[in-house]
Amino acid sequence: MATGESSDALSKPFVIGSIATWLGKKAEESRSHEWTIYLRAANPEEDLSLIVRKVVFVLHPTLQPPTRTIETAPFEVTDQGWGEFEVTLQVYFHDSRDKPIELSHMLKLYPPGEQVNIAGKPVVAERYDEFVFNSPSEGLRQRLLTEAPPSIKGWKHSANGKWFTDFEADAPVESQSLQQIYQVITSELQTASKRRRLLEDELKQLQGQNGL
Repeated sequence: MATGESSDALSKPFVIGSIATWLGKKAEESRSHEWTIYLRAANPEEDLSLIVRKVVFVLHPTLQPPTRTIETAPFEVTDQGWGEFEVTLQVYFHDSRDKPIELSHMLKLYPPGEQVNIAGKPVVAERYDEFVFNSPSEGLRQRLLTEAPPSIKGWKHSANGKWFTDFEADAPVESQSLQQIYQVITSELQTASKRRRLLEDELKQLQGQNGL
């Protein structure tokens, strides 16, 4: 999330998202869906509260209360409604000297395109990102570097966990694809460089023959 990353910077992957379930035809019109907005670790067994002190969720002003502070994991808010809206999350870190990081997420209640809501099949909207700490305090640095054992507070144990994207599992495939692309580009650049040197040598020979 931060820019201007320095050589001693540390990062922590995270996922921000929402999951919404249609409550069926018998539900009140104003409460057609139950939804949960959350901030979680990318690692399914990681406890994000090791570095996150609290998350403030700023919801739609028609909801009461519109601002909700969560100080323990899981960092999530659940409610009911009928409309989609943008949620602001203010993330506070342990031992941090910096201001909280502000994130935003669009709550999605309805499936894309012409698809229709199906009771029991939730609509999930997630994105992967990373917190980047350019100059963390010593306390926060230790928290970031500590390898904690698997925790029951990880999203693997969440009731909604089966619907979440396991970005950690997808990472090796993505990394391998990127590595393959890098190798192709590097090979093409090396070929182009050799070709340029040959053309330069040929040009010098022509210039010598013409007395230039």
